[in-house]
Amino acid sequence: MKTGIELVLGLLIALVIYNVLHHFLVTLPNKRHQRQVRALVDQEVNKTLTTLQYPAGQLVVGKLEQAKVLDEVWGRGIMVFEYRCALQQHPGEVKTTQLLSDALERQARADGYVTPGGRSRLLVTDCWINQDQLSFDVADLANRATQEYVTDLHRLD
Repeated sequence: MKTGIELVLGLLIALVIYNVLHHFLVTLPNKRHQRQVRALVDQEVNKTLTTLQYPAGQLVVGKLEQAKVLDEVWGRGIMVFEYRCALQQHPGEVKTTQLLSDALERQARADGYVTPGGRSRLLVTDCWINQDQLSFDVADLANRATQEYVTDLHRLD
């Protein structure tokens, strides 16, 4: 009986130690890195939306209303962020997606936010319109997990 209690206590202590170490050695560094990447992506998205806020073209958007990380949905290490903004004028969902993608790619290239191969690191992975609100996901292709996520999305299409 005494050995059984010691075994259970030992397992509980090992579990607590594992969780504490995991939190400080894995979770916190991942969150810190994700905040840094998100700040850079937010900056690029804001610059892109600024170019689309004036009625010069077919797509006119308002200011960014919301931005959030999607790693809780897709898994740790995936750098995908969801953005929402008001939509004042648009040519339809497909054309809006294309215009937004092109504008984001131009902005990323202009700021040097590119892969070693010269491609834009930022990619609009999803875009939808709901009652004059534009929602879209942007992936930062800097790490392998995000690249695999984007490849899987393309397979589903």
